[in-house]
Amino acid sequence: MWRLIAVSIIWAFSFGLIKGKLTGLDSGLVASIRLILCFLCFAPFIFKIAEAKMRGRLLLLGMVQFGIMYLAYIQSYQYLPGYLVAVFTIFTPFYVLALNLVFDATSRKGRTLILALAAVVISIIGAAVIVFKAPGQEEYIIGFLILQLANISFAIGQWNYQRWAGEESHAGNMAWMYLGAATFASLMSFPQLEWSTISISNEQVLVLLYLGVIASGLCFYLWNSGSKQVAPATLAVMNNGYIPVAVIASIVLFSEEADLGRLMIGGVLILLSVFVSYRSTADLSKA
Repeated sequence: MWRLIAVSIIWAFSFGLIKGKLTGLDSGLVASIRLILCFLCFAPFIFKIAEAKMRGRLLLLGMVQFGIMYLAYIQSYQYLPGYLVAVFTIFTPFYVLALNLVFDATSRKGRTLILALAAVVISIIGAAVIVFKAPGQEEYIIGFLILQLANISFAIGQWNYQRWAGEESHAGNMAWMYLGAATFASLMSFPQLEWSTISISNEQVLVLLYLGVIASGLCFYLWNSGSKQVAPATLAVMNNGYIPVAVIASIVLFSEEADLGRLMIGGVLILLSVFVSYRSTADLSKA
């Protein structure tokens, strides 16, 4: 659980950095650079995974969870302000829970199902109370749809990793996943780039290094390994765990306006949803 909490805190700072510092760069280039940096960080562990079948699975899983997700996620910033990107990621728990309900029969048992649904709904309400604002522009529909592709890809990836990724080496797992993601993103974006027009400032280089090595490389390793230590309902809820911290970061560091009353109410609701998710986990263990 501590890994998911730590990642939520780190991720909270990414929205302002991406929107404020990187939106002038091609979204495919940004996604590819982040994923290449991720792979380079974990490349030394790539031979920790010896089984060819598992390597293939991890490559495909990385293409979905990180490759498709990042291409769509970064692209959504071209249509949405940073705070709306945060708002529209609150739908990810729906996709995590939906996968669990469809493929895991034990999660559909009476009280367990009700508590799991309640936990996710409460967390989404809490997140929405904190950050929702009327977009005020028609382009938000396009951004919303693009971001949902990112949310679905991320949900599919973490749900599958939680269930069948080997315990032999999480670092080795991530090396193969990042290889698949970086290869996919690069093949999709690099041929379309006009390299002669690309200019990256020193500040953007530092932001990309931070996002690629820490916010992506380290944090997705912690998130996926941490996902194997919690129940599906808790994992779904923690997908919204970064939002209260993101709002605090926006107020303190990025000088954005926020309703402190909403922040307190939403934060309490998210904490309540975590408690309810643990209750559902307890019920499932007794079944």
